[in-house]
Amino acid sequence: MESLTSAEREAEVRALLVLDQIPGIGLKTLAALVDHFTSGRAALAATDRAFSVVAGQRAVVARRDTEIQDRVAAGLNVANRLHAPALTWSDDEYPIMLRNLADPPPLLFLRGRRELLSTPRITIVGARKVTPRARDFARRLASALARSGYTVVSGMALGIDGCAHQGALDVGGGTLAVLGRGPDRAYPASHGRLFRDIVAEGLVVSEFLPGTPALPYHFPLRNLVLAALGQAVVVMEASRRSGSLITVEYALDLGVDVYAVPGPVDQPTCEGSNALLADGARPLVPVERFLEELGVGSSGPSERPQPGGDEGLLLAGLDRGPAHVEELAAMVGLGVSDALALLAELEVKGWVEQRPGLRFERAS
Repeated sequence: MESLTSAEREAEVRALLVLDQIPGIGLKTLAALVDHFTSGRAALAATDRAFSVVAGQRAVVARRDTEIQDRVAAGLNVANRLHAPALTWSDDEYPIMLRNLADPPPLLFLRGRRELLSTPRITIVGARKVTPRARDFARRLASALARSGYTVVSGMALGIDGCAHQGALDVGGGTLAVLGRGPDRAYPASHGRLFRDIVAEGLVVSEFLPGTPALPYHFPLRNLVLAALGQAVVVMEASRRSGSLITVEYALDLGVDVYAVPGPVDQPTCEGSNALLADGARPLVPVERFLEELGVGSSGPSERPQPGGDEGLLLAGLDRGPAHVEELAAMVGLGVSDALALLAELEVKGWVEQRPGLRFERAS
């Protein structure tokens, strides 16, 4: 990597941001400019003729736009005030998985514990509108990962994302939020307190200049970063049209392991994540087994308090061996669909295992 003085690095960050703000210059063209001229600074200072060969005539005119220069200057002033330095794709700290993307973001603004970029990381994504079951599981999974030394990565959205971040924070662990807007404000605004907690105890990452609002096309870009930052991606309660499935597509393209948490088969918010299992995603049941697959030691279910209520009765119904869901439902006095939902929760928690033909048995 090129060794830059502090002034040269500051100029390079500014140049990359200006180039990125020019209409018609996407990531591919920006990368081509840097490759051709050896740096963003040199590209911005190139002659009109040389610049137009790579970027086109429209970009030649736009690079002189004082409004772009002023917007970048204002954004960098905010970044400095917030202690949110920009990491460029030529910096040694820039994550290798991002650098290997076909179109890596040229910069990442960082707020918080930047050392979390060098820790093992797991990405957790899922629905915004979720059931209490999923909220509880996302939080417990994130807490378990954080206790085991993993940084929990997510997108700070409502629902699963927020629960995953909070679960890591609950146990004093590391969590990393990738934003679809500039790093200066929370998105959504209702996650203001969570945002402040992550800035204080975790890490906020954004490829967007401070002051940049959340726009629809930002979120697929955010999802690509989410996929690339995790050594595995976990999906829970995703509908068939869930944006979290975009993260899954990116993960599969990158060769990142994808895990899905099984959900009730008749619940629309689980159709996408359940379909992933049918397509070959690895099932995440229970948390302890997932940690074992990651190479982390864990305690068995027998060391936890036994489930109570109808869950406890269903579990007790398996004391004599495997049983069909209809038999268990009749034993407890529940409808089959209600029994299935509870058994799914018990499976996620690691108490039971499902066998073919809707038969269940205690987890070994």
